[in-house]
Amino acid sequence: MKIAIEAIYDPYGGLFTHTRRFKKFSKHKAQEVPSPLVRKFLCRNAWLKRNYRSILEDRGIVGFDIVHSRSDPWFIDLCSKSRSDNCKWVHTYHTLFFEEHYKEGLKPWQVEINKSLIEVACGADLKISVSQWGHDYLLEKYSIDTTVVVNGADLELCSRADKDRFYRKFGYKDFVLFVGSFREVKNPLLYVELARNMKDITFLMVGDGIDEKTLVSKYETSIPANLKLCGRMDHMDVLDATAACSAYVMTSKSEGLPNGLLEAMALESPVVVPHHTGCKELVPDERYGYLYDVNSLEDLIAKTKNALSGGGTIQAARERIVEHYNWRESANKLDTLYDSLR
Repeated sequence: MKIAIEAIYDPYGGLFTHTRRFKKFSKHKAQEVPSPLVRKFLCRNAWLKRNYRSILEDRGIVGFDIVHSRSDPWFIDLCSKSRSDNCKWVHTYHTLFFEEHYKEGLKPWQVEINKSLIEVACGADLKISVSQWGHDYLLEKYSIDTTVVVNGADLELCSRADKDRFYRKFGYKDFVLFVGSFREVKNPLLYVELARNMKDITFLMVGDGIDEKTLVSKYETSIPANLKLCGRMDHMDVLDATAACSAYVMTSKSEGLPNGLLEAMALESPVVVPHHTGCKELVPDERYGYLYDVNSLEDLIAKTKNALSGGGTIQAARERIVEHYNWRESANKLDTLYDSLR
């Protein structure tokens, strides 16, 4: 089957990883629309982008058995128009934007995405959630019934991680790791305060756009001496860092089913995560990691200390990922669902 899948422009986000994993493990032929080559030209010229979109809106997406949307309101509308007896529409829900997680409320583009997910994507022939909590929330809040196909880890790629390679390349050992961004929902200021209160430990922040100027200007804070801002790394370097860290800490206010956490658990790194949404789903109790109250810096400090003194890796976490959150198995389930639409 030929599948047209929504293209993701951000090469560092969870949706991009989801696309990459799907294309790697699915038996079907998936093609991003627009293709990476076309996107290069469209991003350089607003007139070309408008005309390209206008052409697709007039004719729809043709030549595919399935069109698959995720988050872009324009593409969701396009999939709705492109659906026919010979072309089915699949939509995957990752998460929504929640107003309480943003100090100044949601921006217009976030409101637009939420509206499209709730009012338009609900009309897809097959609706998928990447997490059980997302499925339950959509059903209870909006009566949108979805099939759960969980996000997963690429275990083959994780097996290539090398903590010694990270030390040789970057020179860091015995550190706590944050992987993410300075977006408000990622709550990076809480991680900065954690570092400030644990002065004898080295803390690393890794991610696109992570630099001192951005952090200071956006959050009006200072950088403690034991906090190192590493900025963008390629994915293999991030996996090496995850394998090398003494603890992997997430401070997010909300998560779908986070790729970084899946990989950290697959690598048996001690994880410290907030007691909510996708983090709680992956770490339901302390057999698999350390859960803290996201509203309590004191609890985060205590759980991070517990992780650092806990004796190293957590094998049960890896076993949980292998058994329940393996991307190869998720791709097999997706393929079965696609086949059922024929």
